[in-house]
Amino acid sequence: MKNYQKQIEDFSIKNNFYNVNLKKIIIHSGLAKKNKDKNYIKNAFDTINFISGQKPIFSKIKKSISNFKSKIGEIAGIYTTLRKKKMWEFYHKLICIVIPKIKEFKGFDKKSIDRFGNFNLGIKDVNVFPDFVNDFKIGLNISIVVRNLNNNFEKFYKIINFPIK
Repeated sequence: MKNYQKQIEDFSIKNNFYNVNLKKIIIHSGLAKKNKDKNYIKNAFDTINFISGQKPIFSKIKKSISNFKSKIGEIAGIYTTLRKKKMWEFYHKLICIVIPKIKEFKGFDKKSIDRFGNFNLGIKDVNVFPDFVNDFKIGLNISIVVRNLNNNFEKFYKIINFPIK
């Protein structure tokens, strides 16, 4: 118990679980290739809404690029940013339910953490979420964004029980 309290003091974490240095979780999916298909966009919207419990936002193309056949104002992706209670609910679901479903999973590589301590994860199929029952397949990018930790990222992820090798 003393070791845990020392770790909490090291990161200036209070007993209130929401004041931890975890800032936000961003769930994103790119839709640029299928942005003409209204049914696909609606299903993607409903999927992220169901998984996160929060209404997602459409991101639009700001500059047209002819090689990608994209025009200004078309939908490029869909995302939602989770903070506070919803962030911790999603984090708990991710750690306790979704990640253990990955076959032969032994932990994420330390190289997945960038120089600021943020962690990015890609999920190819959304059906690994147990409460989501649908034949619709979509990939998700999940970004875990942290506050400044003075390069003690590995310790921090161990404190919040994030599976890193």
